Amino acid sequence: MYAKPPYDFTVNSISLGLGANGGNSMRANVAYSTDSTFSLSTQIYAGTAGLSTSALVAISNTSTIVVSNGQKLYLRIYPWYHNLTTGLTGKYICPDSVVISGTTNGSSVSLADITTKTITNISTTFAVCGGNISSDGGAAVTERGMCWDTTNTPTIVKSKTFDGNGSGGFISFITGLHAGTKYFVRAYATNSAGTAYGKVDSVTTLTVLSAPTLTTTAVSTILTTTASSGGNIILWGGDTVTVRGVCWNTTGSPTVTNSKTQNGNGIGSFAASLNGLTANTLYYVRAYATNGIGTSYGNEISFTTQSPAPDVTKIVSKDGTGNYTTVQGAFDDIPTNYAGRYFIFVKKGNYKEKILLVSGKINVFLIGENRDSTILTYDDYAGKPGLGTSTSQSVAIDANDFTAMNITFQNTVKNDGSVANQQAVALRVNGDRQAYYNCKLLGYQDTYYTWGGGSTGRTYHKNCYIEGSVDFIFGRNIVLFDSCTINENRNGGAITAASTEPTSKFGYVFLNCKITADSIGFDGNLITSFYLGRPWQTSPQTVFINCSEPSALNSAGWLAWNVLPALYAEYKCSGPGFLPAQRVGWSSQLSDSAVSTYTMGNIFSKNSVSPAYGSDWIPQKPSIAFPTSVEGTLNREIPEEFYLGQNFPNPFNPSSTIQFRVKEQGLTTLKVYNALGQEMVQLFSDIAVPAKLYSLEFTAHSLSSGMYFSVLENNGQRKTKKMVLLQ
Repeated sequence: MYAKPPYDFTVNSISLGLGANGGNSMRANVAYSTDSTFSLSTQIYAGTAGLSTSALVAISNTSTIVVSNGQKLYLRIYPWYHNLTTGLTGKYICPDSVVISGTTNGSSVSLADITTKTITNISTTFAVCGGNISSDGGAAVTERGMCWDTTNTPTIVKSKTFDGNGSGGFISFITGLHAGTKYFVRAYATNSAGTAYGKVDSVTTLTVLSAPTLTTTAVSTILTTTASSGGNIILWGGDTVTVRGVCWNTTGSPTVTNSKTQNGNGIGSFAASLNGLTANTLYYVRAYATNGIGTSYGNEISFTTQSPAPDVTKIVSKDGTGNYTTVQGAFDDIPTNYAGRYFIFVKKGNYKEKILLVSGKINVFLIGENRDSTILTYDDYAGKPGLGTSTSQSVAIDANDFTAMNITFQNTVKNDGSVANQQAVALRVNGDRQAYYNCKLLGYQDTYYTWGGGSTGRTYHKNCYIEGSVDFIFGRNIVLFDSCTINENRNGGAITAASTEPTSKFGYVFLNCKITADSIGFDGNLITSFYLGRPWQTSPQTVFINCSEPSALNSAGWLAWNVLPALYAEYKCSGPGFLPAQRVGWSSQLSDSAVSTYTMGNIFSKNSVSPAYGSDWIPQKPSIAFPTSVEGTLNREIPEEFYLGQNFPNPFNPSSTIQFRVKEQGLTTLKVYNALGQEMVQLFSDIAVPAKLYSLEFTAHSLSSGMYFSVLENNGQRKTKKMVLLQ
């Protein structure tokens, strides 16, 4: 605050409430000064006790402070996190109801200083305006608002609004106007010295309501199946714009009955992504906006999608026999918005490097030679200078349409208290439509950050292994974990800390997963209790469906944390840790009807978040084999032979890959039999294409350990391979 000339201001009291979120370890000092550098200051509160959100600490000061003519008074809150075990870390401080009171010293009171805001939302009978009172003139403002007239000098004698009292900014709704009429408008503020007015502005109400007026944004980033556009709503037509977006077709004059996006509401500019397009096709697009009167369209623009570019294959090998020795080197050379598929095969080895795939490098497939021996690792953590949680990762994938297979993402920093802020992310994701098959994510605190820093993305994990200690799966994205193993490696930890957006219909979905825990944690302590998760921010959603839960899972199931969860639930889980009657009261067990909505189609639907995605998404695992040599490419000629490969890995648990090809076109089957000759599962039954290499995944969750046989049949030919399952 400051004292307005020609007065001094004597402060008699400073009071506020202070709370925090830091597990009762958050503390703060409070001080005031008339010096912005606080080289000389007076402390009014010393943080000797922990703060919390459940009860505010009342702080008050009654010492007399004279703020001289033109001088400012500063109040500073200095927070810190006091925890002798984990050290210092940033958390949240919550000041409330700050009141500075006193008396002015001077001979008179002047009018308040007030300005008139720009008039907006002009309709036939109303408009929106407001004002800002920068100084009360030395006396309390008892009334403020807008006044208007058809003359050019409106006063409060005629039409006015009342919008409260006090200084600062305010919004005012001017109603009861006549259509097609010009009005003069200005803000006012009244104190004991009289009424002050802001600058006069004028507005002419609309004659009639109409549909919005808008333009279409030029089409850009045109690829084979996607493009970018948008619009700008210039005039709202006098009624609220409830939905806006772009629509397109291949015949011209597209409408909202054709393909379209929904990109929020209101006036102004917006961006839109067109998805699900066909390569080498002419499209017509235009923006649209709808209010209560109807739907209108912007100008029409045509564009042609690209033809697919050739697939590119690159090899990363530490020994220099490939195209690159580092994964980052391969990522750096990927062209932005390349219209073909870009395959990067990584040979076995430990690749210690901090890796980033930037936005725009799309359609990338990162494939390891062997999941357990192809490791991308680093050792950054949030406590390092200049780093936070979102920059502590070993690998960051910020691009759309990314697929990873048979590879490990690792961060080796343990949250053992040796240094402060040991949030250490192995993998951070920030794009849409990302899929991970048979991958490992290894770490401790904050292993996997489903960040969604730009916007909420959709991510799929199939047969993956994810390990950590505290909140090791966290973030805002919509993620489906399908038949994955989730392992806890420290006692007292929590698997998830969801931060689902309120507009998302789904958050974290664990389907047919196996929840496990080490018997002894990485710190040497027995693991006797851990939790499925705790709510982090916004409207978290986490559900476990048909999952196996171990005895070390705490019977409460969940921990309370920062926010009341929107949905933390289970459905027909199993194992000694599944104790639904003992779960915390704010969690639930899903009904049959509720769980029926948890399909891949719904979870990854374009309508699973609002504003809607550009298109639905169903992940498709590519049928691709690792090159047999570093010189091998996907486009090399495949010998025409009847071939059944040995499954890999073998022995396996619970998944393995089986490859085959046929010499002649015809009905082909690939089945798995047990040692007694009984058919267990049919993996393939279709007309196979000659010379094409097929790669299928066999998952044996429901089978017991033992010997099995893969049998390939085509046009009277038959081949068999022996497999060993170790559960």
